[in-house]
Amino acid sequence: MRKLFFSAALTNLFSLVFVGFAAHANQSEWQDHQGMLSTRVISASSDIVKEFPSRIQTDGRTWLLLAWEAELKDGWKTYWRSPGEAGLPVRVFHGGEQIDILYPFPERFELFGLETYGYSKKVTIPFLVPATADAVELKADFMVCKDICVPFEVEYSLQVQPTDAGTIVTDTRVRNALNQVPARFGSAPKGIDIKLVRYAGKPGHQNLIVEATADIPLSKADVLAELDESTQFHTPKTRLLSDGKSVRFVLPVMSTQKGLDLAGKQVRLTMSDGRGNAIDRIFELPSR
Repeated sequence: MRKLFFSAALTNLFSLVFVGFAAHANQSEWQDHQGMLSTRVISASSDIVKEFPSRIQTDGRTWLLLAWEAELKDGWKTYWRSPGEAGLPVRVFHGGEQIDILYPFPERFELFGLETYGYSKKVTIPFLVPATADAVELKADFMVCKDICVPFEVEYSLQVQPTDAGTIVTDTRVRNALNQVPARFGSAPKGIDIKLVRYAGKPGHQNLIVEATADIPLSKADVLAELDESTQFHTPKTRLLSDGKSVRFVLPVMSTQKGLDLAGKQVRLTMSDGRGNAIDRIFELPSR
């Protein structure tokens, strides 16, 4: 759906931009992109990685902790890893390989009547690269939308201080960003726990049902579901249970796969308590 929408409706509006700037210590130059947004890459002290074991797992190698930053002009949006019915996600590449970046929990938007997920105003998205050199060369591609949608490809270069250089000025920004990334491993913040994931309805006309609890009220809770590029889960109907610390979500399913059956499928759920805490989990749906 996303690919069809953009190829049919917005192809003539696209412009592709390649930009490169000289390296600077711990942060690249801000780059302006047609007055729609500015972006850069910053680094942080590698010891911060140890503060977030529920977000980051490493394999014993030495890593550099970096982050992609964007400041968007009024009305412009950029996109989460699963942008919804339209848009393209922010992606970062190092040495020609796509990096597993750590997306903060996104906002919900409507674009031309379609449901989308992403970021407005400012966003900082952390990631790791192997610490193999003092100079880091990166590429990112991303899309921004307002009245039109425009994709960009941008190159960044920065010099990074040694990993034992101590606290640097950008540490606070990256630490704050990591606090907004959903917990992927181990214990969940504020006791957030997804207790039940199932589906209801006949193939082609199904809903995904998610039940969750937390240590705090869930009146502002939200959940996003991912299956594949052909399937979208609409805004959930939310019902608070018992003391307000339990919630049931019912997410309508829409897919280009005729007669899609959720039985036995794997679904990725990202849930927020609406108060700055979130988790990221993968579930196997029951088979018939």
